[in-house]
This record gives sequence, C-alpha cells and structure tokens, in this order.
Amino acid sequence: MQGNHQSRMASGAKRFSDLLFSVLTVFLAICVLVMLVLVFSNVVLRYGFNSGINISSEIARLSFVWLIFGGAVLALRTREHLAINMLMDRMSPQVQKIVHLARQAIILWVLWLIIEGGWNQTLIGMSTVTPVAGMPIAVFSGAVLLSAVIMAVMIVLDFFIALGTPASSENIRAFRTSVDNIEEI
Repeated sequence: MQGNHQSRMASGAKRFSDLLFSVLTVFLAICVLVMLVLVFSNVVLRYGFNSGINISSEIARLSFVWLIFGGAVLALRTREHLAINMLMDRMSPQVQKIVHLARQAIILWVLWLIIEGGWNQTLIGMSTVTPVAGMPIAVFSGAVLLSAVIMAVMIVLDFFIALGTPASSENIRAFRTSVDNIEEI
C-alpha cells in the first residue's frame, strides 16, 4: 500500500513538473514572438515611415533576458548543458556517483552565489526605472533570481535522487549532467 501511494505521488509530481515546464516553454515562445514582432515592426516603421515604437527596444530587451534565463532552466532540465563525459566514461559507476554528487554540490554553491547577487540586484532595481516604459529594472534581475532558484531546486532534487540511486552500470545515466547523443534523451 505504501509503495503504491509513493508511486502515485511521484507520478503526480512528474505530471506537475511537466506542466510547469510546458508553461515555461510556451512563455519562452511568446518571448521570441514578442521580440520578433517588436523589432521587425520598429525596423519597418523607422525605414519606411521615419517613426518607431519608443518602448519596443526595452520590451524586446526584457523578452531577450527572460528568454536566456528561462532557456537555461529548460536546458538544465533536459540535460542539454555542455559537458565532456570522456573522463566520466572511464570511471567506475561508484566513482561516477561520487563525482556527480561533488559536481552537483559545486553547482548548487554557484547557484547560491547567483541567487544572492540576483536578490541584491532585484532590491536595488526596485527603485530604478527604465527611461521609456517606466518599469523597474528589477524585472530584468528578477529573471536571474527566478531561474537560479528554480535550477537550485532541480539540483537539490537531482542530488537526492542520485544519493538514492545504486551505483551500477544500469544507472550511470542518473550521474550525468548532459547526454552525449539524442538517443539518450
């Protein structure tokens, strides 16, 4: 009975996670669309009609910032960040697990530094506004803060999953931060 309850909870958590990342993917697509429409419209208006949309460059820049940091979150989830696994391939599964846990601890520390800096920049940016739109600069540094928090949660969860995963040749995929080829996804 207990195992069935845990399996349903894990399944529900996976569905919720998939839903959140689908929403993030749609949000990133909207960011690309907003950038495309604003920049293209502004180019046409400037060259064709000698006018433009004043706010377009600020909104396009904001969309770009959120696109970059949201994309980093998606890349971490799908294990598409750059990694060189040649050395890992030569290690035993037990050593791979230890290296993976150490690597995740270092990544978590770096994310903590980013969270701390993002929080400080967000606080500073609350009192500073953009020249045209008048929105707080904090919406830019908020992207850094939010993405680092989400990635830190993902790293902590991965850390605990790796701790509970037996170090065997069948489970070495759990000890990787990236995949070598598309078949592994």
